Amino acid sequence: MEPTNSNAKDNSTKKLFFDSFSFFRRYLTDYGNSLYICLKYVSLSLFLVYVAVPIFVRANQWILPKVVFSNMLRWPPFTNLSQPWDFGLHNARSFRIRVDDRVEIGAWHILPKSVHVPWSEYEYGLNDGKMVFLYLHGNTGTRGSHHRVQLYKLLASLDFHVVTIDYRGYGDSTGSPTENGVVSDAYVTYKWLKQQIGGSKIFVWGHSLGTGVTTKLAKILCDEGDDVPSGIILESPFNNIQQAAVNHPFAKPYRMLPWFNWFFLDGLGEQGIHFSSDENIGSVTPNILILHAKDDLIVPFHLGKTLYQSAKMSRAGHHGDVELVEFESHHGFGHKLIYQAPELPDLVRKFVAKSK
Repeated sequence: MEPTNSNAKDNSTKKLFFDSFSFFRRYLTDYGNSLYICLKYVSLSLFLVYVAVPIFVRANQWILPKVVFSNMLRWPPFTNLSQPWDFGLHNARSFRIRVDDRVEIGAWHILPKSVHVPWSEYEYGLNDGKMVFLYLHGNTGTRGSHHRVQLYKLLASLDFHVVTIDYRGYGDSTGSPTENGVVSDAYVTYKWLKQQIGGSKIFVWGHSLGTGVTTKLAKILCDEGDDVPSGIILESPFNNIQQAAVNHPFAKPYRMLPWFNWFFLDGLGEQGIHFSSDENIGSVTPNILILHAKDDLIVPFHLGKTLYQSAKMSRAGHHGDVELVEFESHHGFGHKLIYQAPELPDLVRKFVAKSK
């Protein structure tokens, strides 16, 4: 008697089941140990990333300033900052400013393109009536980082003096950075400049973390009422350090965790790191120019726009104007390359002209 189609299908199904079972058993025999080891390492990695690291950071709060300031990260390494010509700045000199008994910071002075004086007279060139930009850089690197040097060259080509510093703990400066410490470095440098320039105007340009320093410095100077800057330029700014931390790419693996605030954000405040630019900017009376690229991945554009809105809301009758210039993503300026914008020279000229 011939087998029916039903019996044939049943036999085929059974054969397929036993073949699959045999394959799975052989796979476990051959690769089970490797699979177990792989799962073990994945589990251990997840534990370290999401449990051990947060607990370690919380228990060792001294790590947070290292993360925020990142002053140990410098590129290129092994450079001699006392020789600015090694960075392509042939019309510059290096000097040092003593902040207090424990801290001495390194600085550069880049001359305007139209000024040609001997090295011995560089310092005296500051009182030649030309306007001065004090540049306050962001975290990581030094005053010799490539994108910073390119901006100095641009400002010097517009016939401005440029003075830039490395905060304490950065570059060839002594000490260790704290929020109050780096603001103190900027303050002492600003006061030193005012003594050198006579009646010339000073503009302060801050980038990234340097916008937090710039805004706090400007608040202090405006509260004092003397020596107020002629204008403030904030490049790639954030509204406060907590929002900058939440939106930083390095925070992405952690920010959805329920204990993110506990192990990182709360710790920032406990270490005295606030950089509350959205609060400080209400006291800043000079004109403010904010520059931000929409493709900035380090400090997202919406943080700069939030700071702009805070500034607009706080403008009183005795305050200057505030302007936000947006750079579209297709330009690719990101966080550090706004100096490449073709319109930047005209933006700076117009801002300086209305802020005299």
